[in-house]
Amino acid sequence: MIALITMQELQSLTAQQLGEMHQLFTTLLTETSLDTAERRNILATLENIERAMGYTAKPAASRRFTMKP
Repeated sequence: MIALITMQELQSLTAQQLGEMHQLFTTLLTETSLDTAERRNILATLENIERAMGYTAKPAASRRFTMKP
């Protein structure tokens, strides 16, 4: 089982280490089943990593289309 990694643990890591961890946990996420404790821990850890990196996940910007007459 994958443990949750806290903000306190992540604050001592470099930007490169955080990026590598984000990539690893993103890969691990694809290998988990829905609605499991392991998946919830990975999602929470990814959120903590993103916060430690100085950004949060943002929804995609909506596109504005103009219609030609």
